[in-house]
Amino acid sequence: MLLPVFSRNRIKTTAVFTTLFIALAAVIPSGTASALSLSDEKQVGRQVLEIIRRKMPLVEDGDVLTYIRGVGNRIVKEVGPTTYQYQFFVVDQSVPNAFAIPGGYIFIYRGLIEMMSNEGQLASIFAHELAHIQARHIHRTLDEAKIFSVAAVAGMIGAIFLGGGAGPAVAAGSMAVSQSAMLAYSRAHEMEADQLGFRYLCAAGYDPKDMATIMHKMDQIKWTGSSNVPSYLSTHPNLGERVLYLDDMAKDKSSPKKQRDTVGDFPLLQAALIADHTDQAKAFEKFRSGMEKGDKAAIFGMGRFHARQGNMAEALRLLLEAARQTQSPFVLSSLGDIYYRLGRLQEARKTFESALVLDPSASIVHYRLAVVLQETGQKDEAIDHLMNIEELSAMFPGVDYQLGVLLGQVNRIGMAHYYLGRYYEHMLNWNLAIMHYKKAKASILDSPAKIEEITAALKQLESNKKESPIKSKK
Repeated sequence: MLLPVFSRNRIKTTAVFTTLFIALAAVIPSGTASALSLSDEKQVGRQVLEIIRRKMPLVEDGDVLTYIRGVGNRIVKEVGPTTYQYQFFVVDQSVPNAFAIPGGYIFIYRGLIEMMSNEGQLASIFAHELAHIQARHIHRTLDEAKIFSVAAVAGMIGAIFLGGGAGPAVAAGSMAVSQSAMLAYSRAHEMEADQLGFRYLCAAGYDPKDMATIMHKMDQIKWTGSSNVPSYLSTHPNLGERVLYLDDMAKDKSSPKKQRDTVGDFPLLQAALIADHTDQAKAFEKFRSGMEKGDKAAIFGMGRFHARQGNMAEALRLLLEAARQTQSPFVLSSLGDIYYRLGRLQEARKTFESALVLDPSASIVHYRLAVVLQETGQKDEAIDHLMNIEELSAMFPGVDYQLGVLLGQVNRIGMAHYYLGRYYEHMLNWNLAIMHYKKAKASILDSPAKIEEITAALKQLESNKKESPIKSKK
């Protein structure tokens, strides 16, 4: 028995990294009237997200994404009022990289997380990328370039991500990659993002030294990647210079009175990524060595490793040991998942409920508990847990699918079609999304706001079918 996960069909291909600045090099039209509005900027972001989902390998593990979101949201809270609904993703590549795209979507590579020492360094990267978005550096670049066409910008980014084929789009994409000057944030933008991000980081209770430390680590690596893939160093220049003034800023800033434990569950995050995504022989040896040294995270990692191998009995034994040594919702969520896979639903439920006592906001635990409740016939309770996290559907499309199924089972047909429409929209199957949205619109009679939302979604989907650089899935 396998617990449903937040997943989508992924195309395993060479990962291509880009930001909106890549497209700008190829789509600066002459004589255009004005830059994109904030609404248009968000629309570009949604279209770029569609492309990324198609072409980049993303980590789909709910425990990892829940942890990442928790750290990101601690920074978001310090931003203040914002027009963006921030979402955080992990790219399943071993290179140290990170980027943000229009609309509030932030991506960090697995390789960058694995080279960090603590949560504060992870929070530092998020703070810096959030600052770029919050300061609207992309919008300001668009304004300087006088770009106003959503289709032009998204289309060019699409050509870069999709690659291959023939025609001017590919040539333009190659030109975009080659013009490295346009890929980089300006010196002024970087300084502003550092200053804003540093302020967010400190306000969230992290050690002021963490930002300079992670930037110094990346500067030492001097990683450049392949010639056609821009790296963090090429898009975020002057790291050496920035490390110096960030270090000075940290020295002038006293540590927060309520400083967060910057280790905490962070080693568990790294262990989960290593167990599930790195070379199996290397992962096993790392955890074996760690267990000999009494490393608690290594016990957890070895449990996850055995789950990856399908050895559920050994996974259960090790995760039970990890849970005894570490009272963590991260560990309990993984343990509950093993109970579920073994068909031990009542033990799975108790374990998930214990995890929610420790962290009521743990998104993956709400989802997994809802699945257990659904299978034991407690559908209304399951719906309640899913509704707690329904705003996370951009990160976790499975939430919408489960809501659609459950609401249909309790005869709430209109909303069932609404959530299935959202699910298929996230899955890039626009034909099925349109079909479900139309059924939802015909069935929902008591919510003008919801009808307005569905009408807007249908309009956008029809536009996607005509203009998007990618095709709808069948």
